[in-house]
Amino acid sequence: MKQKYRIWKNDKEKQLLIQEYAVLTADTRKQKLPGLEDEDFSLLCEQTYRAEEIKKATSVGRDELILYLRNQHFFPIGPYMELIADVVTSMYAAKGEQREDLVFDDKEVLRGNLPEAESEVITEIEENLNENGSSDNIDDLIDNDNEIPKSAAGRKNSSDS
Repeated sequence: MKQKYRIWKNDKEKQLLIQEYAVLTADTRKQKLPGLEDEDFSLLCEQTYRAEEIKKATSVGRDELILYLRNQHFFPIGPYMELIADVVTSMYAAKGEQREDLVFDDKEVLRGNLPEAESEVITEIEENLNENGSSDNIDDLIDNDNEIPKSAAGRKNSSDS
């Protein structure tokens, strides 16, 4: 079965909304994930959580967040839940309202492969600028995230000795 989890951090309402969708019709089951459209999925479950409770759970750790998010109506399998928890944690680590879709195909799990979600960011993160007009986002501090060539790394290590 192909599933989609829409995760929405709504800052205005101070809540997190998670919607679970699945492909239920036989004619779309054989389609590949990138070819599926929103109308191919049917809503199975919708859960709303208070932002303050999410922040509390994320501060304790991923396992605590998973325990908080799961209930009798919303209980994704472990590998999916871990990815959902990671997305929620990253949303609450950043500022601004965000939406993201995670799409999974259960065939991969049945084959013994770890699930890889096809992530689709729906809206961009709203950056909060400080009075200097610069962002408080830590990623903005990184000038060059290219890897150091092995030859340069070897020279640095050999000169340190």
